[in-house]
Amino acid sequence: MKVLVGLLRELREQVTITALRKRVEGMGILANMSLDEWGQMHQVLRAQPEVHATSKGMRWGVGRTRSRGSRQQLSASEALRRLVGKSPKQAKQSLPAAVSAGLHELLPYEQLAAHAWGVPVTEWPRRWAEPHPERVPEEIRLIAVEHIIEMSRARSRIVLPGIEPSPAALKAAEIPSSLELLPLLVPLAAMPASSFAADKAAKALSGEHAWSALRAVMECFEQALSVSSGSEDAPDQEERLAPLSARARELLKTVLMRRPKEDDLPWLDFAEEMAFGACALLADPRTREQSNGPVREWARHVADHPAIPAELREGARTAQAAATVETAEVAETDSTSDGERKQEGREAEAVPEAPKVPAGQAESLDVEAGGDAAAGVEAALTADDSSPSMAEDVPDEASEAAQNAAQEPEPDPQADIAALTRLLEEERSNAEAARTEYERQRRVASEALAEAEATANRLQLRIADEEKHRAEAETRAHAAETKWESAQRDLEEAAQRAEAMTRQLRRRDDELRQSRQTTRGASQAQLRQARIDTLRVLATVLAEVADQAVHEGEETGPANALYRRVLARAAAAGVLDIGALGEETDYDPVIHRAPGGPAARVVVERPGFVWQGPREPEPIVLEQAIVRRAEQ
Repeated sequence: MKVLVGLLRELREQVTITALRKRVEGMGILANMSLDEWGQMHQVLRAQPEVHATSKGMRWGVGRTRSRGSRQQLSASEALRRLVGKSPKQAKQSLPAAVSAGLHELLPYEQLAAHAWGVPVTEWPRRWAEPHPERVPEEIRLIAVEHIIEMSRARSRIVLPGIEPSPAALKAAEIPSSLELLPLLVPLAAMPASSFAADKAAKALSGEHAWSALRAVMECFEQALSVSSGSEDAPDQEERLAPLSARARELLKTVLMRRPKEDDLPWLDFAEEMAFGACALLADPRTREQSNGPVREWARHVADHPAIPAELREGARTAQAAATVETAEVAETDSTSDGERKQEGREAEAVPEAPKVPAGQAESLDVEAGGDAAAGVEAALTADDSSPSMAEDVPDEASEAAQNAAQEPEPDPQADIAALTRLLEEERSNAEAARTEYERQRRVASEALAEAEATANRLQLRIADEEKHRAEAETRAHAAETKWESAQRDLEEAAQRAEAMTRQLRRRDDELRQSRQTTRGASQAQLRQARIDTLRVLATVLAEVADQAVHEGEETGPANALYRRVLARAAAAGVLDIGALGEETDYDPVIHRAPGGPAARVVVERPGFVWQGPREPEPIVLEQAIVRRAEQ
């Protein structure tokens, strides 16, 4: 589909589906698609939002708007709901194309429901998106669950070579094997709502998938504790959790009763996990507030379930009790620390503040402090006078710095602003150039990526065609091998019958020889007739071998070799063949037998056999040749 849309985008002109098919076949892609499949592809292309359909074909039309008289295009989800709903049959004709055009917008359950209804899925995702079963209508969820169960069973069946796969197996082969189906039933089975589809999904789960569903149920009940019992959402939550609790109880019973006889460590780990989770729920203070709530009932049901070993249940209760005691001690310690901090705060608040000093007193204090400071300065000057004075030897550095500062020119703010403006403009132009270069490189990379994707799609389609050809060749080879084995068995059976007939003929000869010795008074006519009867049996065997040779069609085949060998041995007894395969001759009712009616000119389909005795004036016909009417 991507290849066809890309081809329309490159053409940028109006084109019919016939012209598009010829272009694609000229490229060596989709060469084996039938006209019906191209018709479905035409509908899917017309449903694409970028393709503009006209009365004479279709063309790439990005940005075109539909006319006011045309109906607003439905979303894929809405089209699927109408398709599976009770809409008129005429209104459903255009819905599969709308669903197929927006498959990437659908949730996994909706995609599988569309596949179950025969919507052509041109491309499957690499991995499933988030399922979100609560966003899918119940009827679509039910269709998806039934389809998942059917496809999973078809995947698990083994198709032996030479056996035609069932329709379910063919449909399951359309879904990539990398997309697992049974994990999609896990969030549906753990959905807190009344749903027949969720109940059916829970019944279909087993093994690790069922364990995952029960873990999700436990998480759902843990999240339900965040809603307090006195809030407005509590009744609605209990109504949603009630069917989930009933569904989870049946699933838990099924899982716990199927304990493996060997290697049950994973099962024991799961049972221990469920027991610890239930005890944690019971120990939660929020659970105690809901004395008769579904969370407490579920936790008590799991914690007291008899299928969980008693030592695991006791261990979970003991560990939870120890955790509860530790939590209580930590809480008591925290409360004690909080009390001490509060006491310290109260003591700090009780300390009296320093008295405020009036303004006059403050000034007097400042004068006294100034006097003290002046006395200190005088003392320091007195100490300096006792030492050698440095003011005479060292120039006054402060005065020099002041003179240098006065000689320096004052900075011009306007010049600084102009310089900064120029730097900003340069940086802006550099950034604009870099952005332009980045956009150019991004366009080049996008075009290269699109071309690579188109090439990859072409290669995938070509690989699919080659695999289809290879499968057809393998099927033909298998059929030819089966036919050859059947012909080989038929030849072996014919050879066994010929050998049995030969032994019977020898037995008849022996009996004839014995009768000739014991009954010397028998007439020559009786002996002649007995010999003829015996030779007729031989002619019947030769006719069967000749039939096998005629149907084989190869002169070097085993049937032809057997016929020549048996005919050579029969010639020693005077038995000769009359007529050759495909020979055209005049019809003779004595030596010819025409099942389709006699004619003046006939063609030999199977040779006949005669016996020329040493004392017989004319050959005696043992088996007539089968002929048919010659074409004029």
